[in-house]
Amino acid sequence: MDEHEHVSVLKAEAIIGLQVQPSAWYVDATFGRGGHTREILKRGGNVFALDCDESAVQYAQAQFQSALNTIQLIIVQSNFDRLDAEWRKTVAYQNGQTIDGVLFDFGVSSPQLTDPERGFSFQHNGPLDMRMDHRLGVQAKDLLAVLPEKQLADLFWGYGGEEQSRKIAKEIVKVRTEHPFTTTLELAEFIARHKPRTSHLHPATKVFQALRIAVNTELESIQTALPQALAVLQPGGRIVTICFHEGEDRIVKSVFQCWDHEQKGQHLTKKAVSPSEEEVAHNPRSRSAKLRIFEKKY
Repeated sequence: MDEHEHVSVLKAEAIIGLQVQPSAWYVDATFGRGGHTREILKRGGNVFALDCDESAVQYAQAQFQSALNTIQLIIVQSNFDRLDAEWRKTVAYQNGQTIDGVLFDFGVSSPQLTDPERGFSFQHNGPLDMRMDHRLGVQAKDLLAVLPEKQLADLFWGYGGEEQSRKIAKEIVKVRTEHPFTTTLELAEFIARHKPRTSHLHPATKVFQALRIAVNTELESIQTALPQALAVLQPGGRIVTICFHEGEDRIVKSVFQCWDHEQKGQHLTKKAVSPSEEEVAHNPRSRSAKLRIFEKKY
């Protein structure tokens, strides 16, 4: 597999979970490179897509022109935490269309990871940016420059599960005034000098994950978006989520269980669906993925 190619994880399972019907409308809340959207369109469904990344919207305009022209696909550059408001602005909503399913594929797309200028990865040197939406003001380098030591440590632990969070935060604060961190390799190499490698993971992996989640307020966005997804759904409609981080899945599982208890519908995946061995072999980035489904009460 080309490292620059984005392969949608658990694609078949997600489409089956949505129960796609011809002419019905579905929300692809994290369009990326449109892998899930393409499958919905193939089955005759219509898609309202969201992505806060301008490059994803540009990709859709170039690769999905026919569906856009026939209004089988509508795409908006916006974070999924504005799902309800953005849907209400659409031609489909104004024409009385309703939504039969919502899909969230959380995490980072391969094009984002492999573009050095985005600053998501330390595989190549680039600016410490990490914004999925360039309209956001705060970059990763800003958090490293201004957050107090304790807040940095809490961030590394809470969002990344970094066991050496206190030590790393202390070392960063010690040098940042004279030597501010501005590039990915600079930060990665600094962490590696202060944290010995104890597994196959690079020592900076968890810190980079934590910074990305913080910059893009990813967990807060999930908590905001899920109730909106339930609100826009038709009775009997489904929400399908694909999570790659324990914190994401914990939020989704808790919300689905709460809704189940409140009799708003049924959490259909008491045990999350994981990728097959074959999928993991083909796409190692899918290893940590977990898929959940919630069906709204009729």
